[in-house]
Amino acid sequence: MLARRSRPQCSKRHQGIGKLPLMRSTGRQLRILVTLGSPSMLRIYDATLRALADRGHRVTLVVNAFKPSVDVVDIDDERVRFAGVVPKRRDVWAAFLRSLRTRMDFVHYLDGRFADTPLLQTRMYTQAVPAPLRRVWKLRSISTLRVGRLLRVLKAIERAVPLNRRVARFLAKQRPDVVFVSPLIHGIADQDDMVRAARAAGVPVVAGIAGWDNLTSKGRLRAKTDAIVVWNAQLQREAIEFHGVAPERVVVTGAQVYDYLFERHPSTTRDEFCRMLGLPADRVLILFAGSSRVVGQSTRSKAEIPFVRDWLTALRASGDPRLRDAAVLIRPHPLMVDRWKAADFSDLGPVAVWPSTSVAGTDAHRTTLFDSLFHGDAVVGLNTSVMIEASILRKPVLSIVLPDFADVQDGTRCFRYLRPEHGGFLQLASSFEQHLEQLSAALHAPELVAAEAERFVASFVRPHGPGIACAPLLADAIEQVGWMGIAPSRQEPRGSRTVRALLWPIAIGMGWRETRHRGSSG
Repeated sequence: MLARRSRPQCSKRHQGIGKLPLMRSTGRQLRILVTLGSPSMLRIYDATLRALADRGHRVTLVVNAFKPSVDVVDIDDERVRFAGVVPKRRDVWAAFLRSLRTRMDFVHYLDGRFADTPLLQTRMYTQAVPAPLRRVWKLRSISTLRVGRLLRVLKAIERAVPLNRRVARFLAKQRPDVVFVSPLIHGIADQDDMVRAARAAGVPVVAGIAGWDNLTSKGRLRAKTDAIVVWNAQLQREAIEFHGVAPERVVVTGAQVYDYLFERHPSTTRDEFCRMLGLPADRVLILFAGSSRVVGQSTRSKAEIPFVRDWLTALRASGDPRLRDAAVLIRPHPLMVDRWKAADFSDLGPVAVWPSTSVAGTDAHRTTLFDSLFHGDAVVGLNTSVMIEASILRKPVLSIVLPDFADVQDGTRCFRYLRPEHGGFLQLASSFEQHLEQLSAALHAPELVAAEAERFVASFVRPHGPGIACAPLLADAIEQVGWMGIAPSRQEPRGSRTVRALLWPIAIGMGWRETRHRGSSG
């Protein structure tokens, strides 16, 4: 078994990042196990992995899902060892745990504080409640107090389920001093199992919240870790208020996923870029940033492509010749490229849809996106993180808030952070006419929006300072937790054996039903 680690002494002369005390280095290298949901997440954490390797630590990367024909482990550092895929749970409890954790997410969104985000509630309601039961049990919000009680009951049931032995053996083989896991909150049950197994063995765990919307739109933070790493003070409040994380466990490092935007240079000139796309280089270039699959999951918001056609039609009818004759680049979301392949805008002036293949998770994603933003004069979208990236490059960013898209815009809490009244930079319009007026003004005086963008970046993206990269701060947090260590938590909660005995026949039944369903569908 893994031995308990000794604790280095804290330096009283310094404060650590977030709520962690700054530990004086012991000079001892750490064995760090990095567990990511998929290889595509490397674009978020590759700089952090390199920073840890630069400090002499042994970094091992594993993923929870890997498709050899699709996924690429794209990290150009031989010091980071790829150890494959975390073993899946195969025992009698597998189906039961998946169902239980889905219902924990569902109960989380019953909280009345999510009543103004119906898309999120409905999505989880559909996943967790069988169709026949939905006819008699309508979705209703309940008090935060009742939600807390229900979650404590469900958590007690989860604790009664034995550890995932395959993950525990895998972890023992790797012998890490600290585990970093991300996204954790995104419904990946295997990552919950990794956290439980690590803490039971006395291995401290750091969780990385991968995106700006994860804490409000991806589910419940079910597993308790030794530290939660978030971008900024807003997400720190979400972790504490919505997920019950102790304040001293939340560490603010900034958004390391965007570090590259502060250092990168375009790979082409504007003329070369436009020539490659078949667009004229002698006029305004407007980038439309496509939304993620959340738009497609909305009951009312399945029409982004028709919306873009309406937007282009309004653009071509503008009284401002800069808009009427503008070149337009439509950049699909990396996970939605196929949906745009049949879109035809050839009757609406100079328009290009690019990239035509998904480059998610590779450095090509950064290159193509950076070039698009750098050469673009303004960015338009419905709800996408590209808006944040555009603000880092001080580009005007605009959106149109229409009833058809209300649930995927203000119906999500993350979108509200982009509003000026919440410290954001986004120029919002309620009609095409108002939008075109704002777009025209922004193109004529782009410097006027730069101040709002700078304020947003300073608080949301790099809260420790615009010149301080975030990846090294995340590396600091992982080091500090690794040096602190924890005591193994092998003691079984009281009553677990009784609960487990009662749940055993249910777990067997659920596993049999799942196996039968797979057989019939195959």
